[in-house]
Amino acid sequence: MRMKRAYFTYAVVFLVLLASCSALRPTPETTQAAPTKTVQPATGIEYRFVTDKLLLPTTPGQSREYALDVDGDAQGHADNLFGTLLTLLASAAPQVDLQETVDQALESGQIVSLHQVKEDNPLDDPSVSWTIFQGQKSQTPPKFDGTDKFMLNADYPVNLPIVGSLTNGHFTGGPGSAQIQIYLLGQMIDINLIGVRLEADFSVHGCANGKMGGGVTIVEFQEKLLPAIAEGLNQIIKSDPSAAKTLLSAFDTDQSGTISVQELETNAILMIAASPDLDLQDASGKFNPGQDGVKDSYSVGLGFSCVAARFAVPGD
Repeated sequence: MRMKRAYFTYAVVFLVLLASCSALRPTPETTQAAPTKTVQPATGIEYRFVTDKLLLPTTPGQSREYALDVDGDAQGHADNLFGTLLTLLASAAPQVDLQETVDQALESGQIVSLHQVKEDNPLDDPSVSWTIFQGQKSQTPPKFDGTDKFMLNADYPVNLPIVGSLTNGHFTGGPGSAQIQIYLLGQMIDINLIGVRLEADFSVHGCANGKMGGGVTIVEFQEKLLPAIAEGLNQIIKSDPSAAKTLLSAFDTDQSGTISVQELETNAILMIAASPDLDLQDASGKFNPGQDGVKDSYSVGLGFSCVAARFAVPGD
């Protein structure tokens, strides 16, 4: 009887979330022209920041809040299938706090995400560049008070600037590309985002209400994100008996005592987030959204804020 009641509970959860998250699924988009090339600003004052908050979407409301129109479709739909996935995970295992591990990684200096903004006017500027760098782990916890000094991580490529504009202090930019780090279920993950869109309220002291959207390819999703999620869940199963019972009931279909990538891909609760939702690349693999009608990427939307920091960049 308890087993039947558990399955019924998960079925209800899935149906409720399916309805609440359906607004996040994009409708078929119309064919669009290839994105135009952007020109990087030739002048401007440079400001440097460090991320002090990286926000994961773990509720339907947060998924919508952090979503951006990644593929630039004619309907202007905001995209965040990753948010749907995390929302479903959070509902299936409410004992697991996904945001807490990210906060700990930032506050301890395990994740150091740096920003360089170049603009002529902090309120209104039609040509602004925003570059994201990966920093080295901090030896001591950052203070996030403007006095922190960081170094770039030479093992990571230097991302190209995301070009956009400032209107009344609000930055809007993209599309671009960036390699970023996130910390999920105790697992550090390097993600290559394509079609990056960026928005934030900017000031010379930092940024607030930031949103970063982009797409991860099928290969990135299957070889990086899903294995990291599976490994993180299995680590929780080993360390937390209370959470283990819930996780195994929800995802361990073969009753092996561990959760595999295949079980996540075929799980009824996560089914809504198991297939790519965006067509961002053409047949040659170049970023060219909406050209061949093939869904090749999963949309990602994250929130962030940043504060002043000091670090050297190539060319200093």
